[in-house]
Amino acid sequence: MIYINEWLPNPSGSDKGAEWIELFNGGTEKISLKNWTLVSGNGKKFVLNDQALIPGGYLVLKQPETKLTLRNQNDSLALYDNRGKIISQSSFYGSAPEGKSFSRDDDQAVRGATFVFSEPTPGATNKIVKEFMAAQVYVFNKPLNHAFGYFDILGLALFVGLIYSFLITVIFKKNDHLSKLFFGRD
Repeated sequence: MIYINEWLPNPSGSDKGAEWIELFNGGTEKISLKNWTLVSGNGKKFVLNDQALIPGGYLVLKQPETKLTLRNQNDSLALYDNRGKIISQSSFYGSAPEGKSFSRDDDQAVRGATFVFSEPTPGATNKIVKEFMAAQVYVFNKPLNHAFGYFDILGLALFVGLIYSFLITVIFKKNDHLSKLFFGRD
Protein backbone atom coordinates (compact mmCIF):
# COMPACT_ATOMS: atom_id res chain seq x y z
CA MET A 1 0.00 0.00 0.00
CA ILE A 2 1.33 3.43 -0.95
CA TYR A 3 0.68 6.27 1.48
CA ILE A 4 1.13 10.00 1.55
CA ASN A 5 3.44 9.72 4.52
CA GLU A 6 4.62 13.25 5.23
CA TRP A 7 4.52 16.70 3.64
CA LEU A 8 6.02 20.07 4.45
CA PRO A 9 3.58 22.90 3.60
CA ASN A 10 5.30 25.65 5.62
CA PRO A 11 9.11 25.28 5.69
CA SER A 12 11.21 27.58 7.84
CA GLY A 13 11.97 30.76 5.89
CA SER A 14 10.86 31.03 2.28
CA ASP A 15 8.45 28.38 0.99
CA LYS A 16 9.69 28.67 -2.60
CA GLY A 17 11.43 25.44 -3.58
CA ALA A 18 11.60 24.14 0.02
CA GLU A 19 8.23 22.33 0.19
CA TRP A 20 8.16 18.57 -0.33
CA ILE A 21 5.90 15.52 -0.28
CA GLU A 22 6.95 12.06 0.87
CA LEU A 23 5.33 8.80 -0.27
CA PHE A 24 5.84 5.49 1.55
CA ASN A 25 5.33 1.87 0.46
CA GLY A 26 3.85 0.02 3.44
CA GLY A 27 3.26 -3.14 1.43
CA THR A 28 5.38 -6.22 0.68
CA GLU A 29 5.87 -5.72 -3.06
CA LYS A 30 7.61 -3.17 -5.27
CA ILE A 31 5.01 -0.85 -6.78
CA SER A 32 5.35 1.16 -9.99
CA LEU A 33 4.04 4.70 -9.66
CA LYS A 34 3.94 5.35 -13.41
CA ASN A 35 1.02 7.69 -14.23
CA TRP A 36 -0.01 8.04 -10.57
CA THR A 37 -1.17 11.57 -9.74
CA LEU A 38 -0.72 13.87 -6.75
CA VAL A 39 -3.39 16.57 -6.43
CA SER A 40 -2.94 19.53 -4.09
CA GLY A 41 -5.76 21.40 -2.34
CA ASN A 42 -5.79 24.10 -5.00
CA GLY A 43 -6.48 21.47 -7.70
CA LYS A 44 -2.99 21.45 -9.25
CA LYS A 45 -1.77 18.03 -10.39
CA PHE A 46 1.57 16.28 -10.70
CA VAL A 47 1.83 13.02 -12.67
CA LEU A 48 4.61 10.68 -11.57
CA ASN A 49 6.85 9.15 -14.24
CA ASP A 50 8.70 5.86 -13.96
CA GLN A 51 9.28 5.99 -10.22
CA ALA A 52 8.79 2.78 -8.24
CA LEU A 53 8.77 2.16 -4.52
CA ILE A 54 10.27 -0.92 -2.89
CA PRO A 55 8.62 -2.32 0.26
CA GLY A 56 9.41 -0.01 3.17
CA GLY A 57 10.78 2.57 0.72
CA TYR A 58 10.31 6.32 0.68
CA LEU A 59 10.04 8.73 -2.25
CA VAL A 60 10.57 12.43 -1.51
CA LEU A 61 9.19 14.75 -4.19
CA LYS A 62 10.44 18.32 -3.93
CA GLN A 63 8.50 21.38 -5.08
CA PRO A 64 10.85 22.25 -7.98
CA GLU A 65 10.07 18.80 -9.45
CA THR A 66 6.32 18.65 -8.76
CA LYS A 67 5.55 22.37 -9.27
CA LEU A 68 2.86 21.88 -6.60
CA THR A 69 2.38 24.77 -4.19
CA LEU A 70 1.28 23.69 -0.74
CA ARG A 71 -0.77 26.21 1.21
CA ASN A 72 0.14 27.16 4.76
CA GLN A 73 -3.53 27.17 5.81
CA ASN A 74 -6.37 24.73 5.22
CA ASP A 75 -4.73 22.45 2.66
CA SER A 76 -5.16 18.93 1.39
CA LEU A 77 -3.27 16.44 -0.70
CA ALA A 78 -4.51 13.34 -2.52
CA LEU A 79 -2.76 10.49 -4.34
CA TYR A 80 -4.50 8.66 -7.21
CA ASP A 81 -3.31 5.49 -8.93
CA ASN A 82 -2.96 5.13 -12.71
CA ARG A 83 -6.67 4.23 -12.99
CA GLY A 84 -7.82 7.38 -11.15
CA LYS A 85 -8.69 5.59 -7.89
CA ILE A 86 -7.86 7.54 -4.74
CA ILE A 87 -5.16 5.70 -2.80
CA SER A 88 -4.22 8.08 0.02
CA GLN A 89 -5.24 11.52 1.23
CA SER A 90 -4.36 14.00 3.93
CA SER A 91 -5.66 17.42 4.95
CA PHE A 92 -5.44 19.92 7.75
CA TYR A 93 -7.49 22.92 8.85
CA GLY A 94 -5.93 25.97 10.42
CA SER A 95 -2.35 27.14 10.05
CA ALA A 96 0.62 24.85 9.51
CA PRO A 97 3.39 25.62 12.01
CA GLU A 98 6.56 26.88 10.37
CA GLY A 99 9.22 24.21 9.97
CA LYS A 100 6.91 21.29 10.91
CA SER A 101 5.84 18.56 8.52
CA PHE A 102 2.36 17.04 8.46
CA SER A 103 3.30 13.43 9.27
CA ARG A 104 1.38 10.18 9.17
CA ASP A 105 1.24 8.34 12.49
CA ASP A 106 0.20 4.76 11.87
CA ASP A 107 -0.44 4.00 15.54
CA GLN A 108 -2.54 0.86 15.82
CA ALA A 109 -3.76 2.01 19.25
CA VAL A 110 -5.58 4.79 17.42
CA ARG A 111 -8.21 3.67 14.94
CA GLY A 112 -6.51 4.10 11.56
CA ALA A 113 -3.67 6.44 10.71
CA THR A 114 -3.74 10.03 11.84
CA PHE A 115 -1.64 12.98 10.79
CA VAL A 116 0.14 15.30 13.17
CA PHE A 117 2.57 18.18 12.80
CA SER A 118 6.04 17.03 13.84
CA GLU A 119 9.74 17.40 13.11
CA PRO A 120 10.44 16.73 9.40
CA THR A 121 12.06 13.40 8.52
CA PRO A 122 12.24 13.29 4.69
CA GLY A 123 13.16 9.82 3.46
CA ALA A 124 13.08 8.31 6.97
CA THR A 125 10.64 6.99 9.58
CA ASN A 126 8.36 9.69 11.00
CA LYS A 127 9.16 10.71 14.57
CA ILE A 128 5.99 11.52 16.45
CA VAL A 129 6.20 12.92 19.98
CA LYS A 130 3.28 11.22 21.74
CA GLU A 131 3.06 13.69 24.65
CA PHE A 132 1.89 16.41 22.28
CA MET A 133 -0.14 14.28 19.93
CA ALA A 134 -3.53 14.93 21.55
CA ALA A 135 -3.15 18.66 20.92
CA GLN A 136 -1.91 18.17 17.36
CA VAL A 137 -4.21 15.55 15.83
CA TYR A 138 -6.11 16.82 12.81
CA VAL A 139 -9.00 14.61 11.78
CA PHE A 140 -9.42 14.34 8.02
CA ASN A 141 -12.10 16.67 6.59
CA LYS A 142 -13.27 17.96 9.97
CA PRO A 143 -12.88 21.66 10.87
CA LEU A 144 -11.04 22.44 14.09
CA ASN A 145 -13.60 25.03 15.14
CA HIS A 146 -17.35 24.47 15.30
CA ALA A 147 -19.13 26.52 12.62
CA PHE A 148 -21.96 28.69 13.90
CA GLY A 149 -25.32 27.40 12.81
CA TYR A 150 -28.81 28.89 12.82
CA PHE A 151 -29.58 27.84 16.41
CA ASP A 152 -26.23 29.14 17.68
CA ILE A 153 -26.92 32.57 16.22
CA LEU A 154 -30.53 32.53 17.45
CA GLY A 155 -29.40 31.58 20.98
CA LEU A 156 -26.76 34.31 21.00
CA ALA A 157 -29.32 36.89 19.82
CA LEU A 158 -31.79 35.85 22.54
CA PHE A 159 -29.07 36.03 25.21
CA VAL A 160 -27.94 39.49 24.10
CA GLY A 161 -31.59 40.64 23.95
CA LEU A 162 -32.28 39.45 27.50
CA ILE A 163 -29.15 41.14 28.87
CA TYR A 164 -29.97 44.33 26.98
CA SER A 165 -33.58 44.33 28.30
CA PHE A 166 -32.42 43.75 31.87
CA LEU A 167 -29.88 46.59 31.71
CA ILE A 168 -32.40 49.05 30.24
CA THR A 169 -34.99 48.13 32.89
CA VAL A 170 -32.46 48.69 35.69
CA ILE A 171 -31.34 52.03 34.23
CA PHE A 172 -34.94 53.25 33.73
CA LYS A 173 -35.98 52.26 37.26
CA LYS A 174 -32.99 54.05 38.81
CA ASN A 175 -33.62 57.28 36.89
CA ASP A 176 -36.65 59.17 38.31
CA HIS A 177 -37.59 60.91 35.05
CA LEU A 178 -37.39 57.75 32.97
CA SER A 179 -39.17 55.75 35.68
CA LYS A 180 -42.14 58.16 35.65
CA LEU A 181 -42.20 58.19 31.85
CA PHE A 182 -42.12 54.43 31.32
CA PHE A 183 -43.48 52.95 34.56
CA GLY A 184 -45.89 55.70 35.64
CA ARG A 185 -44.38 56.03 39.12
CA ASP A 186 -44.70 59.20 41.15
